[in-house]
Amino acid sequence: MTNPLKSLLTVTMLAMLAGCGGSASDSASEATYGLSGTVTGLNGKLVVSVNTNEVELNSNGNISLGNGFSAGTGVNLAIKTQPEGQECAFTSPTSITFVSSDVSNVAIACNNLTYNIGGTATGLGREFTLAYSYDGQAGNLVIPADGAFVFPTQFPSGTELSFSVPATVGHHCAITPTSVVVTADLSNLVLECTTFGQINGQVNAYSTGAPIANADIEVYVVAADGEASLLQVVQSAENGAFTVNGAGYYERISLRAKASGYATRSEVVRTSEINPDTAINIGMLKVGFTETFAATDAVELNDAATALRISLPANAFVDSQGNRYTGQVSAAITNIDASSDPAIMPGYYLAIDPETNTEMSFESFGALNATFSDAEGNSLQLAENITALIRIPLATRGTNPPATIPLIHFNEQSGIWNVEGEATLMTDEQGRQYYAGEVSHFSTWNADFLFDSVAIIGCALDDDTQVAIPGARLIADGVDYIGRSVAYTNAAGEFSIAVRPNSQVLLSIRDADGQSNTTRIDVGSSDYNLNNCITTDQGAMIVSLTWNENPRDLDTHFKGPLSADSLTDRFHIYYSNRTATVDDVTMYLDVDDTTSFGPEILTVPSFPLPGRYIYSVHHFSGSGTIYQSPARVEVLLNGNSYVFAPSVDEDTNGSNDTWMVFEILVLADGTVELTPLDTYTQVGNNDVPAAAAYATPMSRTSKASKN
Repeated sequence: MTNPLKSLLTVTMLAMLAGCGGSASDSASEATYGLSGTVTGLNGKLVVSVNTNEVELNSNGNISLGNGFSAGTGVNLAIKTQPEGQECAFTSPTSITFVSSDVSNVAIACNNLTYNIGGTATGLGREFTLAYSYDGQAGNLVIPADGAFVFPTQFPSGTELSFSVPATVGHHCAITPTSVVVTADLSNLVLECTTFGQINGQVNAYSTGAPIANADIEVYVVAADGEASLLQVVQSAENGAFTVNGAGYYERISLRAKASGYATRSEVVRTSEINPDTAINIGMLKVGFTETFAATDAVELNDAATALRISLPANAFVDSQGNRYTGQVSAAITNIDASSDPAIMPGYYLAIDPETNTEMSFESFGALNATFSDAEGNSLQLAENITALIRIPLATRGTNPPATIPLIHFNEQSGIWNVEGEATLMTDEQGRQYYAGEVSHFSTWNADFLFDSVAIIGCALDDDTQVAIPGARLIADGVDYIGRSVAYTNAAGEFSIAVRPNSQVLLSIRDADGQSNTTRIDVGSSDYNLNNCITTDQGAMIVSLTWNENPRDLDTHFKGPLSADSLTDRFHIYYSNRTATVDDVTMYLDVDDTTSFGPEILTVPSFPLPGRYIYSVHHFSGSGTIYQSPARVEVLLNGNSYVFAPSVDEDTNGSNDTWMVFEILVLADGTVELTPLDTYTQVGNNDVPAAAAYATPMSRTSKASKN
């Protein structure tokens, strides 16, 4: 029988035990856990949300995000507030459910924010280098041209950037602002530049004047100590034109032109504060002959038309890296005979005297240009300790050639000639004279006589205003020697130009801002002082006729429109009537040459009347033809240069003895239009054609406003 009292006590004790905490399994379900992890890259204050709680983090390393999480509790993590200049993100799951242990693998990675920096450039003449610095580091940004620019890398937030403008040839530049602290993308940097020193050029075929497109022109500026540096490379347009902006002010700027089918050609120009802009025409000679051979062979390159020869040993060449070249070599060789025109020689006729290290003038007795390239057109040169034997044909007009003579080469970067060795006068099997010498590299080589010069001293005036002309370019060409001198007037319009003693020279001003007539001067053994200043006219036309040894005598003829005073006679300038004055304008045949080569120079200070003017060349005497000579006519008109040569051959020893070269049409408003003719006729018919009979067999037409 159950005891009621005992049963009641049992129930009461169970109830009391339940009130004291229950069983062991119930205790396990009440356990709590912690949430922790690591943060890397933090540089500031980061606020993280843990469900509804916010936790502030201020340093890298281990972090605690809370405790007391029971099993089954879910936690969502998020970035509440990013540190300034940084971006942080969880690299571990952001949704967590506690099970039966702490969670300690929360991971946060922080990175500095980076921003793009850029701006706009204006007024650049070519690519420009902007200097910058940050955090003790320095860098350079190359800005290729005007327009928007952006730094190639982004900068971290908080970076302090400083900008500076290095001294740059031909540029005055400023950058604003000069420093920034990076806090966001920035595109408001402003680089403003102005340029000084400009070269406007034209590349054409020397003999015909045809424009040469896609010629590469390397521009070198030469410092006062003679050191040359490459400024830039420009390319000629379809019409042969090119421009160099921001050339700066230099006494010597060398321009080296390269074009397929032509010998490399260099010209030297000058820019200054007096005359900041200059114009140049680069007339390129066609390559005389080409030949291809194996670099491993010993070869002799011969010009069938002249005494020119180059003898090369086997394995003579290296590439631009100095590696021995064993493939096929392409040679391009050109004889340079400046008898008819000293201007075909590269640069000025100045060489460095190796004994005194000073510049000296020289007289040329012949030159050649030789270039060698691999199958891909890359330049080759003679290897170290390898030499070649060359023969330079004696120039046709080389009178009294010395038995031995300095051998000099043209430095295409510094724009001056350097003496390297000696050449000996010899005669080949056909009785042709040449200078033989040994060279260790190739460019343009010249056989020359250096001389102590004397000076022609004078001044230049504007013909209209009688005001001195600063910065005008003077040229003195030898008549009885092959040489050319160039000088510029100073701020007072005065000049001193070096020439060979005891010689005849042709002196003139040839400048885009003005041209003068040409004066023949007999120079003695001392300096020569001009009695009167040379006068220039901005609207002048200068026409120069040159040719070779045959025909012996070519003559200039120039006719113009009828004046109001004469309805039957028009002026006619030629060898028997070398001047003509029309309406107070006197036109000159400055030089009439009767013994080959020329030049014959016609000067027209201005065009006195509206109407048609015609220029022609008469074959007066001697064998051959005007085409075969070949004849060349160069026209300087209102600062522009034009070159003409016959396009077809005709027996000018016969009835059609005159080459009609070009016509000038002057309109009533002063506009001047030049049109090529390029036809043959009898000398008696070289008159101004009627308008109805006029034709334009060549397409080139140029216009220039009369000044």
